[in-house]
Parts: sequence; structure tokens; C-alpha cells
Amino acid sequence: MLKTLFTTEIPGKTTPEMLEECLQDPSTMKWYIVPLFVMLTYFIATELRNRNFNVLLGAAAYWLADVFNETWNSMVYACTGQPVWGTTAAGGSAFQILIGYNIEISIMFFILGMYACKLLKVSPDSEGLSFWDGNKNWKTDPNNMYYMFGEKNLTQEQKAIKKKAIMGRVLNILIGAAMAVFIEILLNLCGVLTWEKSWWQPTRPLILFIIGYCPFFTSAYIIHDLPRKKQLIGLGIQAAIVVSLLIVAGSLDMLGPQIPLGFPHMK
Repeated sequence: MLKTLFTTEIPGKTTPEMLEECLQDPSTMKWYIVPLFVMLTYFIATELRNRNFNVLLGAAAYWLADVFNETWNSMVYACTGQPVWGTTAAGGSAFQILIGYNIEISIMFFILGMYACKLLKVSPDSEGLSFWDGNKNWKTDPNNMYYMFGEKNLTQEQKAIKKKAIMGRVLNILIGAAMAVFIEILLNLCGVLTWEKSWWQPTRPLILFIIGYCPFFTSAYIIHDLPRKKQLIGLGIQAAIVVSLLIVAGSLDMLGPQIPLGFPHMK
């Protein structure tokens, strides 16, 4: 597996030059990035106005999970000249941030995180009266995945409620991840999203499903259902991990083009 991960043999159709054509090039920025940001801030403001803090915090967890994946993918590219996935100039991005990550993808994933959380079945009083009341009754809320968390000797009715709440989240994860993989396959067929590893291909969608999207939806739902203080702590830990990885990758010049590290690529 390690040999396959770091191989420089490209099974796809792209070259490092094609992938880097618009990488971190300010001259490629386009005006439509402005309305995209306005749309994002509108959606966020709407959720804030409606006091859907759980949705926004869950979306932040979803987005951070994607940034984590995009960072290690950039590090793989910096070391080998071959990322696991990449985007090309054919996609017409307003700004390509990392080798497989552009501004449109970043905005899209935050909105998708909000959408994923809004699909969840929640109790009307889950947000409470104040900001700090969010999921205050998480252990007694029948629509919360943590219903009766840590409790023993549950009745058959309580077990049924708990199972239904958990399976509702699991079903959303499975369906959401499957739909996301399907869309990625379409993007790959259009040539705007490339898959460079032999094990990360449309013929092996289960790997994309497990590594690529299940963690995104799972992160969002874990944070969404926690009580407010635990939400913020969990999100803070997740953010610290992502920021630390970005700092390490940035300090090693692994967030841009391929870099020579002084050792031969593994064949």
C-alpha cells in the first residue's frame, strides 16, 4: 500500500504541468468569486437569523474535514509529483488554492455541510432559548444520536428510540456519501477532477466512499448533535488538527508545486 501511495507512475491523463497550470496564480482570479462569497454569507446569515447554530457548527466540521483531506493530498503531491486527486485549468476555477482544491470547492463544501445537517430530523426545542442552550437535553432528546448516552439498563422502548435516532444519522451518511461519490465520478469523466492513483478510480468507488465522504458527514453529525460546549470543544480540536497540519505542510513548502526532497521516488 505504501509503495502504491508514493508511486510516480500516473495511470491517468494528466501531468504535473497540467495540474499546476493555474495553481495559486492570482492572475486567474475571476469576478464571479464575489457573488459566490455573497451567496455563502447570505446562507450563513440566514441560519444565524433562524438560530440554526447546530447546522452552522456541523457545516464547519464538514468543511474542516475536507480541508484536512485536501492538505494531505497536497503533501503527497509535493513529495511525489502525483497527487491522489487534482483539478486542472479545464475546470475554469476563479482561484486554485491547492493541487486538488479550488475556491469553488471550498465554498461548495461549507454549503453542502449546511445542507447535510438541515436534512437531519431534529426536535423543535433542540436549540433552546439562548446560544448556550443548544442540545441541552441531548441525552433525553429522541431525535438526537446521543439519546440516553452512557445510560445502562434501558427499556425496550428506549432502545428502540436510540436505535432509530442513530440509524437515521447513519442512513443520511450512507446516502449523502454515495451521492457525493457519484457526482465526483461525473466530474472526473468531464476531465475537471482527475484521479491520479490506481486505487483512487471510478472502478473502486468504495475507497472514495469510505475515505472521501463518510468522514465528512460523520464529522458534521457528531458535532451537530453534541451540546453546545462540547460542540465548540470538538470543533476546536478539529480546527487545531487542521491548522497544525497546514502549518507543518506550509513550513515544508508542501502546499504548492512539487518539491525535491533529496530522496528517490518509490517505484
